[in-house]
Amino acid sequence: MTAIKLGRIAGLVSLLAAVALMVAAAVLLLSPTNTTVPEGLPQPEAATQPPTPIVEQATTIAVISGDTAVGDLLPPTISPEQASALLSQPLQSLHAAAPFQIVRDVYNPFTTVPDRPRNEVIQYAAVKGDSIYSIAERFGLQAETIAWSNPRSIIEILSPGQEINILPVDGVYEQAIGSTTVHELAEKYKVADPYTVLDSEFNGTLAGYDLDTILPSGTWVVIPGGQGEEITWNPGIVTEDGSGGSGYVTQLDPGQPGSCGAVQNPGGGAYWGKPLSSYTWVRGFSSWHPGVDLAAPLGTPVYAANSGVVIFNGWNSWGYGTLVVLAHGPYLTLYGHLSGTTVSCGQLITVGQQIGMVGSTGNSSGPHLHFEIRYGQTQQDPAATIGF
Repeated sequence: MTAIKLGRIAGLVSLLAAVALMVAAAVLLLSPTNTTVPEGLPQPEAATQPPTPIVEQATTIAVISGDTAVGDLLPPTISPEQASALLSQPLQSLHAAAPFQIVRDVYNPFTTVPDRPRNEVIQYAAVKGDSIYSIAERFGLQAETIAWSNPRSIIEILSPGQEINILPVDGVYEQAIGSTTVHELAEKYKVADPYTVLDSEFNGTLAGYDLDTILPSGTWVVIPGGQGEEITWNPGIVTEDGSGGSGYVTQLDPGQPGSCGAVQNPGGGAYWGKPLSSYTWVRGFSSWHPGVDLAAPLGTPVYAANSGVVIFNGWNSWGYGTLVVLAHGPYLTLYGHLSGTTVSCGQLITVGQQIGMVGSTGNSSGPHLHFEIRYGQTQQDPAATIGF
């Protein structure tokens, strides 16, 4: 019994000594004012990197239980150097960010479009304020791709909630009707190599077909790099004779922020003048560019090219940016990409009166005036009317 008691006392003393050593080291490390280690304790060495862990050998104490001796090991201890290295490590948060959590910006209410490659056609629900241009920019596509992949009616009216086909690449999205083949689709949309369509990763439904296989009617086909018809981005114009021969009632692009609604149009103008007094000719009239572009410094005054009435004043989402439109009987003049306007809806304007300032709003790469003349719905070459 005496030997057993002595063994237990010796074990307890060793354990207490180890605990005391650890407590003393921790107190010294955590103390902000006392950096001196008392005599008798090991002096920690400065290290620029965590030292190699040193684990002291546990003390084995023989414990007699009956006729059997059992080697009972005490818990291992660590050196003061290792304790210092562990305590110097910065604290780390245990709260990992949720990998699929979406952080929403309350100042940007627009739908968040993931920035990742798309490998299939998706549908996007238009919201208020959307335009073909804004949707195309959001998905990294050309505006023509949006138009060629959906009913052409969206060019005139794009309604909130309307489902818009979004291609993974620029091109055309076509539904095969009747006896259509891949070869015919490629030829129709100016794709030189029809296998570009047949072997496209976006056309899994065409697996097993060849170029001259008649596709099942109703099959949708992505035509990468395809080019559809030339699109003239015109806002809708409604012009009708006024009651009692009092002229015309005209409205342009109803529903757009700058639309003035139906405006009484008093009829023909006085004479034609230049919309800018000083400019640089940039681009002329063509089938795909229904006006002229005149470059001038930002803020240059823009003048009415004829006398008339304001039927549109403000933002237009068809690429014109800030736009003023004047009606002159059956004629209209359009002044696009303005930095600001100096008129109001329904205001009567005389030729040469300032209506706004040159800008670069909308689909513009630099300060200039986009100027158009229309007779009803027909675009005309302004240079044939005004001597630029």
